[in-house]
Amino acid sequence: MKPMYKVINSIALAGMIGTMSIASYPTPASAAKTKAEVSTTADTASTKSNKNTKASAAVVKKVEQTLKKLTKKAYKLDKGSYIDDYGWDFNILGTPFPSQLLVDLKGNIQSGHIQEEHITFYIENNKISYTQQNIDMNDVAEQDIQAAEEVFSKLDLPSGELDGAVLQHKGKKQIIELMYTNDKYGTWIGVDKATHIVVAVNARALADDYFNKGQEAVDEYHKKIKAITARQLQDSGVAQAELLFGIDLNGHMVEKKAFPSDLALFTKKGAPTVEGRFNSDGSFYSMHIVYK
Repeated sequence: MKPMYKVINSIALAGMIGTMSIASYPTPASAAKTKAEVSTTADTASTKSNKNTKASAAVVKKVEQTLKKLTKKAYKLDKGSYIDDYGWDFNILGTPFPSQLLVDLKGNIQSGHIQEEHITFYIENNKISYTQQNIDMNDVAEQDIQAAEEVFSKLDLPSGELDGAVLQHKGKKQIIELMYTNDKYGTWIGVDKATHIVVAVNARALADDYFNKGQEAVDEYHKKIKAITARQLQDSGVAQAELLFGIDLNGHMVEKKAFPSDLALFTKKGAPTVEGRFNSDGSFYSMHIVYK
């Protein structure tokens, strides 16, 4: 039975991306790695083709040049896995931890991450979205921990152990992201370092577990995701944003993205933009305020 968020009117929340074992994550770096691996690979797992369509030398060169421009360091790509009518999923060679990129047919980096020993670059649309670095728990303010634990208590999840923290630089914001783990799952909660207010929640335990269950389960998942309407997302998103962040999303326009198919944006002039990942029940397992 899937866990449920404690949301207004008992809105069910089960999550979208398949669950992952996180039995041994001793450091914040490994927590960050796992999160990045899930977010990049899970979106493409069911769309990779069996076709042996190799990326052209021009595409590979463009991607590698973009990476050097963004990070000031030269990287090389593997041959990549082709995704029908979209592009390629590349692994980056020579990094100490798994690093991946999702690239379209024209050689533009749509999303991905590069994880080095002391810093991780997150990339979207050929630009660095944000960077992330490990920090010692002794450097985390008690107010940030209290804020995160208050939100965690609103999730109907097994009690989790605070297993590490990272510092994210998002635009002019500094976000402390705390990771809670139990014997199977991880939950990430982001807190604005300046205001001690929670601005992001990512509860992987609430994800649809369709991995390694065959193509029929994958097809059924995508069928349900496709059938979810913007109105459904608005109803669940308004309730969850109020519960988790104290933000009123009434009046926001909801945009359901085509790819990744579980992504939705809430936008309104003069108000914060909120991005969410939703599940096959039409509720969100992950939400965060967008900073640029």
